[in-house]
Amino acid sequence: MATQQSTTSAAHFAALHAPGNPLVIPNIWDLSSLKTVLSLNSSSSQPIKAIATASYAIAETLGLADAELSFGANLIRISQLAPRVRAAGLPLTVDIQDAYGDRLEEVVAAVVKAGAVGANVEDMKEDGTLWSCEEYVERIRRVIRVAEENGCEGFVVNARCDVLSPASKRQGTEGEEGRLLDETVRRGKRYLEAGATTVFVWGGPRGLRDAEVRTLTREFGGRLAVKLAAGENALSVRELADIGVARISVGPSLYQAAIRTVREAAERIVGGGRL
Repeated sequence: MATQQSTTSAAHFAALHAPGNPLVIPNIWDLSSLKTVLSLNSSSSQPIKAIATASYAIAETLGLADAELSFGANLIRISQLAPRVRAAGLPLTVDIQDAYGDRLEEVVAAVVKAGAVGANVEDMKEDGTLWSCEEYVERIRRVIRVAEENGCEGFVVNARCDVLSPASKRQGTEGEEGRLLDETVRRGKRYLEAGATTVFVWGGPRGLRDAEVRTLTREFGGRLAVKLAAGENALSVRELADIGVARISVGPSLYQAAIRTVREAAERIVGGGRL
């Protein structure tokens, strides 16, 4: 039987990323959401294998936009969550945006000290421009090196590629999107070679199209991470597993679902109805 130490380690976390049998992570943002998600695990069933934070949701709880979330505020929340995650015997991965520009070493050292064994690291800067491929490849190497220097060997980097995101200011015509997909493939392969465990391709509000998921899964040898999309025509977890992805997360979607529930209940009661 695995020990608690092994199940919270970077090595164990990395091993959970299996193409075709993906790690499914319902991202959390505070202690109440963590407690709720952990309640799914019981003595007979352990569907939750790892915990991930969502910086967008953390920012929202503070009344901030995602880009306004300082590292200090992010670290406070990470430090609150990490001991509870470890006590549950699970690995913790954290959303550190692009590692906060020139503060990369400071940021990685701090989250490792707090208890994280992995991180989601974006290739898009705060101003919406992308780090060059060479710059970002070096940043991945630096993240892994700094984590090891601070006691976390094999730190799991989920390298987020924003080439397809409208926020990167690089969207265009349908033909242009084809070129951008090629660029995503080129970058993603370099990110994996640099030591990333998976490449998380962010497609913005439109999400990734089915054909894009299939192409990226094939090109990355299954080492693709995706955000689960909503809607009747969106690919399900089972369908994504059949395609062969390695990791599925939800970003701020659970937070947004919770807020919708609060609004709907509040609307009913102020309108004279029942909870």
